[in-house]
Parts: sequence; structure tokens; C-alpha cells
Amino acid sequence: MRTRDENKIQALENATFDLVEESGIANLSINKLAKRAGVSVATTYIYYENKADLLGQLFSKVQENLITQLPMPDQTLTPQDQFATLMRDYAANFEKHPKQVAFMATMVANPEFLPDDMQGEGSLLSPAMLTVIKQAYQQQLLTTANVDIIVAQALQPMQWLMQSRLRNNLSVSEDELNTLIQLATRALFK
Repeated sequence: MRTRDENKIQALENATFDLVEESGIANLSINKLAKRAGVSVATTYIYYENKADLLGQLFSKVQENLITQLPMPDQTLTPQDQFATLMRDYAANFEKHPKQVAFMATMVANPEFLPDDMQGEGSLLSPAMLTVIKQAYQQQLLTTANVDIIVAQALQPMQWLMQSRLRNNLSVSEDELNTLIQLATRALFK
């Protein structure tokens, strides 16, 4: 059995991020990917069954790194302060990984390119944020119990702002981030 060459896998992942951003997901092919990554097409097929498998594995990895692994904030803080802390964690994570943010947004907008069992997946809602929302709900602090509205009021604007700035090699200032968090907090908390 062959050992996994992590350098080749990383080259394939980076090439995927670049090609999807440059040419769009529909134009991504295993041949173009292998060429950009500097590996053979056969090498690509050692790690990925097909384009959908590649995109699915990479999407899962990006979701895990950007969203799922966000740490739970200090439990002694109020739910509002925990929410603000998590929003800052999202922003910091997104700023560190601009290509992955762009890739994640593309995959969420184009789920038909994912394996069938993954279509419809891909929430911005981390387990930590869901816990904070549940606590706030139980304490009757929220203006809505609808999680989709909460995501639409807080997390999607964060993703959009970060992605649009990072795409243009710009950053979000501390004042802008504070304003975004304040607006989201006012929209969601009583």
C-alpha cells in the first residue's frame, strides 16, 4: 500500500482553491488540477476517485478548519459577550484562510458539484455558536428562535464582508468588525 504524500495532497488542495477562484468550479478538471499542482493525473486519482470526491473531501476539510473547530468561549461571559467573542473568532479564522473562505462560499452556492450525500450541507453555524444560541434562547434573550434568521443576520454578513475584502487584498478594520458585531447583536438579542 502506498503512503500518503502530504506535500502532493497540499499541492492538489492549493491548486483546487486557485483554479476554482480563477476559472470557476464548472471549469475545474482533474487534468488542469494535476498540471497546476505539478503532479500526474494518475497521482490525483490515487487520492481522489473523481472531481466530486475531491471537492467533497476538500469541502469537509475546509468546513472543519473554518467552522467546526471554533472554540467555545468562556462560559462565565454573558451570551451576548460569548456571541461577540465567537464572531471575532470567525473573522480571525476567515482572515487567516481567504482562499478557503472563497472555496467554501463557492461550494455552498454550487452544491451540485459535491457528492450526492453532501449536497445541502455546509452551514456557517459552528457547534460553539449553536451552543451560545441555545443558551441565549433558554434565557429568553433572543428576538427570534429561527436559526436560519440568526445565520442570515450575523454569520452570512460576516462571511460576505470578509470574503469581499480578502478577495481584493483588503482587510476589515477593527472599527468595522465592531460595528458588524454590534449590528448583529442588536438584531438578535433583546
